[in-house]
Amino acid sequence: MAALDLSHLTPPDAVAALRSYPRRFRSLIRPLADDEDIDEIAHRAGRDGRSVVQVVSDLTRTFVLLEHALQQIAVDDDPVLHPAVLERGSRHWETEPPGSVDEALTLLADAADALAERTATLPAKAWQRTARVAGGGSVTALEVARDAVGAGRDGLDDVERIMREVRG
Repeated sequence: MAALDLSHLTPPDAVAALRSYPRRFRSLIRPLADDEDIDEIAHRAGRDGRSVVQVVSDLTRTFVLLEHALQQIAVDDDPVLHPAVLERGSRHWETEPPGSVDEALTLLADAADALAERTATLPAKAWQRTARVAGGGSVTALEVARDAVGAGRDGLDDVERIMREVRG
């Protein structure tokens, strides 16, 4: 799939996208004709070694990280953010994913809603505020929100690919 151009994404657009992700993930993983074996299927690893539940779990943790980054940018005078805010490759967390698809989707919905709410309520003057990132680099609040939308889109693409791979 072609890279998603997020350079013109506005904060209200980001809020709409973030609020849509729980529904989009649920409809992709649990289509109308529910598969009774979906929990087993969702825990099967795709070719890259990750399962659907792992992708959803990693995205949930990423959304939590990015929501905290937005909060820090908005309130701290000289915020320093976790390196994973800039380094997508660092966003594979070393914790066990939830045991069921429904639990993973519920946690994703909670994180997406919190991130959307933080994005929606961030003052306009905060969008261009810059934060340093531990290890080097800097990022604005707007770049964090845009990256959150991109991370969600990448997660959808990964889930769709893994579902095809494990269902054969």
